[in-house]
Amino acid sequence: MQNILFLLMDGFEEIEAVIPIDILRRMKFNVVTAGINNTVTGAHQLKFETDTLISNINCKKFDALVLPGGMPGSKNLRDSDEVINIIQSMYKENKLIAAICAAPIALAKTGIMNDITCTAYPMPLTAKALESANLTENQVEKDGNIITGKGPGAAFAFAFKIASALGKEKEATELKKLMFIAS
Repeated sequence: MQNILFLLMDGFEEIEAVIPIDILRRMKFNVVTAGINNTVTGAHQLKFETDTLISNINCKKFDALVLPGGMPGSKNLRDSDEVINIIQSMYKENKLIAAICAAPIALAKTGIMNDITCTAYPMPLTAKALESANLTENQVEKDGNIITGKGPGAAFAFAFKIASALGKEKEATELKKLMFIAS
């Protein structure tokens, strides 16, 4: 079973965490949530209990890293030395790294977004942080081992792209049909 790490910081966008966590768990991925504290509060004041603390994370045990966006959650990700170290460690190991909304600003801080085709929430903060990247208006982008999503409305597509990148494209297509009641 593949292990996926979600880093949740106070002020994260709840939709960008809950939808991907739900979809990936339905697809039998082992999803672990971690925060600076055991309880994190989302941007809309929803409280979540994390599975563990960021300080307890061993990056070698994970196949993928996911960063939900939101404000001030994305700034909290970017400004955390522990988070930056996890991003760098996972990137060096060529693990899948996914960030949605404004969370790509944390990836940009590490320098890994240079010349990467990506998307992010359209605002001055992300535009400035990602000026060395190839920023698009698409809902989801994948470039190498980096997946980015535009914002809360892209949470489903973002989650399905993560699952597909981890080898479950067929399962993602089937679950999408069931969830959106499509033929």
